[in-house]
Amino acid sequence: MTKYLSLLLGILPTAPLCAQWELNEADGYRLIVVTDRPDALYARGDEIRFIVTLEKDGAPVSGDRVAWCVTKDTWDPKTEGQVAMRDGKAVLGGNVLHEPGFFQCMARYATPQGTELHAMAGAAVDPEQIAPSMPEPKDFMSYWKREIKKQAKIPMNIRVTRVPYPEDPSVEMFDIQAGNFSACYAYPKGAADKSLPALVTLNGAGVKSSRLYWAAYWAKDGLCVLDFNVHGLPNGRPDSYYRQLEDGELHNYFLFGRDDRNTMFFHEMIMRLLRAIDVITVQPQWDGENLIVQGCSQGGAQAIIAGALDPRVDLVCSEIPGMCDHTGMLVDRVSCWPKLVTNTPNGKPDPKRLEAARYYDLVNFARHVKVPTYVTVGMIDSVCPPTTVYAMFNQLPCDRHIQQLPLGHVQSGEGENNSRRAMQEFLRRKRE
Repeated sequence: MTKYLSLLLGILPTAPLCAQWELNEADGYRLIVVTDRPDALYARGDEIRFIVTLEKDGAPVSGDRVAWCVTKDTWDPKTEGQVAMRDGKAVLGGNVLHEPGFFQCMARYATPQGTELHAMAGAAVDPEQIAPSMPEPKDFMSYWKREIKKQAKIPMNIRVTRVPYPEDPSVEMFDIQAGNFSACYAYPKGAADKSLPALVTLNGAGVKSSRLYWAAYWAKDGLCVLDFNVHGLPNGRPDSYYRQLEDGELHNYFLFGRDDRNTMFFHEMIMRLLRAIDVITVQPQWDGENLIVQGCSQGGAQAIIAGALDPRVDLVCSEIPGMCDHTGMLVDRVSCWPKLVTNTPNGKPDPKRLEAARYYDLVNFARHVKVPTYVTVGMIDSVCPPTTVYAMFNQLPCDRHIQQLPLGHVQSGEGENNSRRAMQEFLRRKRE
């Protein structure tokens, strides 16, 4: 498998980190924030300078004031103020971090027409030295091994139903039900038995059907693909069905049961994740050798978890993963989505939630991933902040690679396209 990761690295950008910004323009104005180093990479104790640029119809703006705010990756300390632009530029200096982590700078400017522009930049400080905020619980893997054994005793009772998919006649599509498990399954029409690598695609946060279009997208690459529903809901219902659940009984589902490791929502999500692997590995089209997991955000977290808990997985693709370093507040830094740990009235972390969250923290799962792992991270991601993702990534003992992406949590434009193309090429070459 290492040779495949090496092939992937050959088609990714060679710079360790790119200068990061979120570009906003309106009413003829253009606001940009960048770091004073092209790679946005610093060492502890270095001064980080953010450069703000404001233009109107391509010409520099002078005299107008831009509001700014600098944080330690959305966490305190927070400094803010306003700066007057001179010849279209202003430099925000004096930012120094004496620990591994990230700085984030946001600039805001209101145009005369009343449109508020936002621009952001991030700076990395020795990111590959970021450590987890807490050690792994002593019974971490023994707990999950017990839960896996319980799952194995539950019959799958798989029911497979063909689903019409006129959007792409080159793909066969099916609905799969297995107890409280729900998924869609796709593969190229005419695929022979034992001929295809398997891919389990993993959903981000939300309440939704399994994604037929996403399974079809990857199936066209010559894969048998399973996209499962993390809630075990029926597939193919009207959008209003899922919206009603998300606004009602499943509102903020990701916080359900967070006082106890056994009642937490993510326990059932992980059981369904492992059931997804059970289901796809009994499909006749699977080649019996190659199994990939791929997901973004909540799905990126599931990908790491699958790589840690299931030896059938041989490649992990985890994009901007959530659930990293839930206990960051203990070392005075940010924690990741979904903010499982809250403070009690005395200002200290809730002890029950703190303890339960440790069993669902990717920094602990990461230590047990032995297969090649590809991770992406957003430099100005405030949902899954880069500090938390690196705390996880640095624990991976396997053949690993991390790709820096230029925007926040919702990746778009060339950043996302490059990531998708890289993964697609990776999967193609894997079959060679």
